[in-house]
Amino acid sequence: MTTYNLKHLYKHFLKGHEGKLHFAAHSHHFWPDISRAAHLQYWDDCALSSDQKWDKIFGEIIPKAQTHVASILRLKDSKQIVFAPNTHELLTRVLSLFLGKKSLYILTTSSEFHSFRRQILRLSEIEQVKLDEVSTTSLLLNKEEFLGQLIQGLKKNPDIIFLSQVFFDSGFALNEDDIEILLSHKSEKTIFVLDGYHGFAALPFDLSRFEGQIFYLAGGYKYAQAGEGAAFLVVPKGDWRPANTGWFAEFGELSEPKGAKVGYTNDGLAFIGATQDYSGLYRLNAVWDLFQQQNIYVPEIHKTIRELQIHFIASLPHEFNNSQHLIPLFDPTLPYHGHFITYKAQNSTHALELEKNLRRHGIITDSRGDRLRFGFGLYQSKDDVDQLISLIRKIFLFGD
Repeated sequence: MTTYNLKHLYKHFLKGHEGKLHFAAHSHHFWPDISRAAHLQYWDDCALSSDQKWDKIFGEIIPKAQTHVASILRLKDSKQIVFAPNTHELLTRVLSLFLGKKSLYILTTSSEFHSFRRQILRLSEIEQVKLDEVSTTSLLLNKEEFLGQLIQGLKKNPDIIFLSQVFFDSGFALNEDDIEILLSHKSEKTIFVLDGYHGFAALPFDLSRFEGQIFYLAGGYKYAQAGEGAAFLVVPKGDWRPANTGWFAEFGELSEPKGAKVGYTNDGLAFIGATQDYSGLYRLNAVWDLFQQQNIYVPEIHKTIRELQIHFIASLPHEFNNSQHLIPLFDPTLPYHGHFITYKAQNSTHALELEKNLRRHGIITDSRGDRLRFGFGLYQSKDDVDQLISLIRKIFLFGD
């Protein structure tokens, strides 16, 4: 049924979860076995070179990782990609562009992930920071209405618009045309930040259409299958001077001579921080070197996952898949949907109880608020989905 059958690439993680069905690929995707050797290679390079390891990291490891990210997103200029331990660090560096300004106006949605939402809610406690949240309730019913509300917000000339490519609490995805519509309504003043948290390396996405126009945040923790420490930011070209800056930003050619004001590189490394563990990039490179060798690309990955999702939806009892539970109603004719299926429980307590009940039966998934999510990955098969369906039928999750 599926385009790929890749269980043999994930033997270590599958052994670690023996006897369980791991349907939380959207939360912590399994890593291919090749990533273990890469992790050890980082240690060996440190032992071999100690301080001199930075020559290899900046001369080989980072450029290769930039090339992989650029290839996945179809970008032309890989040097506009900068890495950090996590996306929160990169987000705060973007926000620091406004340090010293009299005010900050942020346009966003009600369904951004906690790492962004917590930070912005805390900043909004400051009198000079204004937060405008567009509800995603309309998104699930009428995408045009949702985009219209964002366009109205853009007419107010916010300093930043921040929104997800795939919304974590529903799986609903925006496509390139949606982003292009929003870009056509933003002023030159507004910085556009797209969170690719659940989109990168999962959904086919041609970021080259907006190259030089938007910041794009994502990382290796989820669908890129590289684990922690491989977050990145795609930076539009410009004379960027983030106030939150690390000394690694001096590694490149500076735009100002020493002795003058603090200088920055003229590429993505203007947003780099300081000393970090780069083992995540070793793993990222190893995984995507392997995928390239085996002709495994994002469009085919997405096709495989969609087939598993469609089989899952079609096999569930019909009462699971009505408008009361399934969020949003899954439409197999739509080209884009996140790699997880979301169900609405009675409330957050009920969702957590369902998650715990599933775990007692060996099914690993997760919940966010009143939403229960089932995620799909390349280490799953139709047989795994059939086992999941059989157990769900026995447990019967969504009785009234």
